[in-house]
Amino acid sequence: MEHNVLIVTYYWPPSGGPGVQRYLKFAKYLPRFGVRPFVLTVDNPTYPIRDQSLVREIPDGITVYKSKTIEPFGIYAGLSGDRAESVKPTIELQANSFRSALGSWIRANIFIPDARAGWLLTAKRKSEEIIRAHGISTVITTGPPHSVHFIGRHLQQKQQVRWLADFRDPWSRVYYNQLLPRTRMAEQVDEKLEKTVLKQADEVIVVSRPQAENFRKISERGYRVITNGFDPDDFQSIAAGPSLSPELMIRHIGNIGEAAVPDAFLKAVAEVSPAIKLNVEFIGHVHPRLHTVLNELGLEKSVSVKDYLPHRKALEKMCGADLLLLCIPDTKHMQHHIPGKFFEYLGSGRPVLVLGPEDGESARILREQEAGYTAEFNDIGKIKTALETFSKQAGRTISKARMENHPYSRIELTKKLSQLILEDPLI
Repeated sequence: MEHNVLIVTYYWPPSGGPGVQRYLKFAKYLPRFGVRPFVLTVDNPTYPIRDQSLVREIPDGITVYKSKTIEPFGIYAGLSGDRAESVKPTIELQANSFRSALGSWIRANIFIPDARAGWLLTAKRKSEEIIRAHGISTVITTGPPHSVHFIGRHLQQKQQVRWLADFRDPWSRVYYNQLLPRTRMAEQVDEKLEKTVLKQADEVIVVSRPQAENFRKISERGYRVITNGFDPDDFQSIAAGPSLSPELMIRHIGNIGEAAVPDAFLKAVAEVSPAIKLNVEFIGHVHPRLHTVLNELGLEKSVSVKDYLPHRKALEKMCGADLLLLCIPDTKHMQHHIPGKFFEYLGSGRPVLVLGPEDGESARILREQEAGYTAEFNDIGKIKTALETFSKQAGRTISKARMENHPYSRIELTKKLSQLILEDPLI
């Protein structure tokens, strides 16, 4: 007999970006392990990134419910001079004018825990209907946005369901909060809400061991670690291999916020050229300061910036690179941080250069998988050494990460989640 579970997620196709992948893939593989997923998402969302190609990846037979939300992004966008869809709540907001500074302050101090909380009223009603209709006894909420966890708390209290709160990112201590103009009062309110969720959820799922340790400082309890991963199916028809160009092709796939602009890496690129012939591509939304650094270093010809690509095209670009670049934001306490795309980098079989804490989880996993090189974010000397070392090994595929039983395969990770869902809480 299948165990029915309700997944409550704001990000769902046609949302693009890394946030949608985790539960899109869990929903795909859960039926293999005796769990039937139902999904509740937003009917009228404001997604900063849209990827219509992901709609085709929604598994057949998955029932997806939607309810409407009321969001204040139109007001914020008017203050910041942007369109509502262009507001990016998960990266730092710039205050380059009085109007945008005011909008940034409102985002940091009024929208607590986040500006998606207007979904809660309709989502609570809709989720109760779904639970009654399908006899659901387990609910998973995944954030950010972390306001969705209060849907799980409501269902736990009103419907007596088992509630699993999944954290793809930290909450009050997420890195971009360090860059926002937050008042102490706003911080205290946010921390109180966070502690409520951590204490009351039946299970709390996190994506790394250091993230669990950070949460344990806020609320002492048990935490379940289920990392992100890669889907072997995504790479079935893509041939992993280096580019055909005589120049080394280094690619970064995904967004670059201000704190992740890799100044030291770009300076290293400028210093090793032309002794090492290379091209660098940043594919995705990037902070304007990246362009400024490129102009200052005279790298406009060897370093290019390209728009966001649909997921499938992005994977093809990964597999066609000689070296993949991973930039951990250069802020405090980032040892826990593992960008979701890192696991797809591993799945591509291409070597990876991780810029970030060498005692962090991304660096640890890279060494564990023998999949590339690590350097502190601002260590120009070590970055240059890595580039020079790699240039002598160009064309070597680091790993063939296509097997289902790989520890970071979405299949193996879904197996762990299914075991948690099916676990008898009384044992």
